[in-house]
Amino acid sequence: MTPRVANGPEFLQSVIDDPRVWKWLTADGFDSPLQIAPIFDQGIGLEFEGGGFFFHRLGDGVMEVHTMFLPGSQGVADACRAAAEYLFCGTECLKIVTKVPADNVPATRLTEKVGFRLDYVQPQAWLRGGELHDVRHYSWDIDLWVRGTEGAAWARSRCHEMGNARKGDLLAYRWAVMNHDYSVLEN
Repeated sequence: MTPRVANGPEFLQSVIDDPRVWKWLTADGFDSPLQIAPIFDQGIGLEFEGGGFFFHRLGDGVMEVHTMFLPGSQGVADACRAAAEYLFCGTECLKIVTKVPADNVPATRLTEKVGFRLDYVQPQAWLRGGELHDVRHYSWDIDLWVRGTEGAAWARSRCHEMGNARKGDLLAYRWAVMNHDYSVLEN
């Protein structure tokens, strides 16, 4: 599964505009969907069948992801993995973060299924349905991601294939040092 890099916000905005989606992306007090166009040039949109992701830069190799798929979309976990591969191999991203309100059970399941780690919980930080919900803060760094792939040699190769050879070599060196596995540096 390969993501389409969005040239503009139109497709992702059409997904956000669906009332079944935007109710999960907004807190109480918003009468219409959020608009992605004003911040679109500050990030990367990745599109798949039925939806996609918007990643915006927080600095120092960290990107925050916003997930938006129409209900009933198939292969969303695979799309998450493909998007992570694109970010970790094709860009300078080292860590992806996201926030999930506790009442969004499907988003929590997806986030944990693909490999994000719970960092902390912000109590009663999201107002939806007249009730305050905790917000779970998750992260998925490149080291966790490599552990969930075919391995460091594969990840290094993918970085090279995606035109990011330097990152692939640095990833392999980091893996070797952190895991006492210098075989990844051969070749």
